[in-house]
Amino acid sequence: MGWLLILWIGCLASQAPQTQTIHKISVMDSFAAGKPQQRAEWDRAPAVRVCESTKVSLLRARKAIAYWEMLGYEFDSAFIDHSLNCGEPRYGEIVITLPTNKTPPAHLASTRIYTEKVTANIVKAKIFIYPKEATKQRVIEHEIGHAIGWLHHPQKYHMMHPNWHRGGYDSTGLRRKE
Repeated sequence: MGWLLILWIGCLASQAPQTQTIHKISVMDSFAAGKPQQRAEWDRAPAVRVCESTKVSLLRARKAIAYWEMLGYEFDSAFIDHSLNCGEPRYGEIVITLPTNKTPPAHLASTRIYTEKVTANIVKAKIFIYPKEATKQRVIEHEIGHAIGWLHHPQKYHMMHPNWHRGGYDSTGLRRKE
């Protein structure tokens, strides 16, 4: 299969937006130049396996998947894994699991993707999420965005904004290209 490259994407800082005051004028980012960037993509429709310990319901996971399907992405099955050793993604799958001690505590969730070295296609992905963040709007949608290769995009209200407080459901530039 070739060598795998691992990409770690820390996501969604939970702190409130920071403003910068210059000569009594508050400056916040509200416009991002350029388009969102997709670092890698799948060559097949990935399955989504949700570890029961995350407290992410199947309905919640399917709602997040539906957001990306609406943009033209395809997914295989989605299911809850009740086993105790649920955590490592299999080839062709996105797994939603609990964070490890390497997950930054200031993040609501984070994603790691594994790519095939020769083709640079994504072969598996791992989403780390704290149970208390599992029901928060947009968190799983945002992380699935990383799992299908999208990087952060600092446009205010954009799905891939790195700060949860500044993000939203704007999907400009995220539609799958056929």
